[in-house]
Amino acid sequence: MKFLCNGMLGKLCKYMRMCGIDTMYSNEGKKAYILARKEGRIFITRNTQLKNLEGVFFVETEDLKLQLKTIIENFDLTNKLTLFSRCIRCNEPLKEVLKEEIRRLIPYYTYKNFNEFVRCPKCLRIYWKGSHYERMSQEIKKLID
Repeated sequence: MKFLCNGMLGKLCKYMRMCGIDTMYSNEGKKAYILARKEGRIFITRNTQLKNLEGVFFVETEDLKLQLKTIIENFDLTNKLTLFSRCIRCNEPLKEVLKEEIRRLIPYYTYKNFNEFVRCPKCLRIYWKGSHYERMSQEIKKLID
């Protein structure tokens, strides 16, 4: 299942990606809707002018917790979540990378203290399970529990 969040839902898009949900983002209004339809994505919006179009899921609330919870429940995604399996920045599936391959690309402290790394093959951003990972994991669990 694939989604596209419009410009009103950037934070929701980020959290959907953190949950491993294939979610694109666009702030191009009706063009974003057309793109979503073309790619077979469900268009998520808060724009009342678009809410009755085919393939649109209208989000009623401004509350991020309720937005995420509503989408996960409505599309039965609870058992399909794979936390931190997608790039938060560009939505690409992350790939495991050997520590030695990225040695010069990460801070010395990180290299010395962590062993598992993933990298986005598109934007080349590197991720590891540091304190930010724990903090974000807890935040997501609060949002979806």
